[in-house]
Amino acid sequence: MLGKLEVTLENKDNDRLSYSISTLFHGAMMEMIDTQYGETLHRDGLKPYSQHIEIENNIVKWVINTLSQEARNKIINPLLDNLQSINLKHKDLILKVIEKNVRIKTYDQLLNEKYFSDGNRYINVQFTTPTAFKSQDMYVFFPELRLIYQSLMNKYDNSSMDTSIYSKEVLEHLVNNSNITKYQLKSTVFHLEGVKIPSFIGQITIKINGPQAMVNLANLLFAYGEYSGIGIKSAIGMGSIRILEKGGRPN
Repeated sequence: MLGKLEVTLENKDNDRLSYSISTLFHGAMMEMIDTQYGETLHRDGLKPYSQHIEIENNIVKWVINTLSQEARNKIINPLLDNLQSINLKHKDLILKVIEKNVRIKTYDQLLNEKYFSDGNRYINVQFTTPTAFKSQDMYVFFPELRLIYQSLMNKYDNSSMDTSIYSKEVLEHLVNNSNITKYQLKSTVFHLEGVKIPSFIGQITIKINGPQAMVNLANLLFAYGEYSGIGIKSAIGMGSIRILEKGGRPN
């Protein structure tokens, strides 16, 4: 079960906020959920959720995605029921909730929409928050297809109860049959507890060659990525993506 909660908040003071403030939102979220469940989320390993913020003028949108039924019940439901404002103590700033919207999708629905139908060979991916990977103990801050697919496959297999995708062979097929045909990217940093994580943001277009089943698998993974995020630190605001139609509109 996949869930997406979008919380629109009003920033009356019009303070300048950055993507990195999502770490404070993460802290606020942990204070609002069950303490025992929160302790399990602090353990190492892939998380059953992602969250990030989107900022436009004096409006802040907080997006919380959950990747399992349990995470939806333990994270989205309490926020949906009780959240009226966000108190960012370190910023001495209170943001009032204007609107809350929730969407739910099953893994079967995602499979039917993206894998059991003919997908597009061109996939337009917008990285909406700073994105990076960790490989051989080093940060990688450009969209390397192998790392993108590996991240999505690992996250999918970790959260899906009935379907497993990852294998070295499938990964090689995806990488060998994919090419970045267009990009508009810039480097940036994500601030985390005094550390600047090198990262990138922007858009890429990927062309998928090979059989239609390969195309459909790639479409499935990127559609899932709109919930899971890509790369490192997606639980605290990095790696958020949006799939765009031709012309830059959300898919």
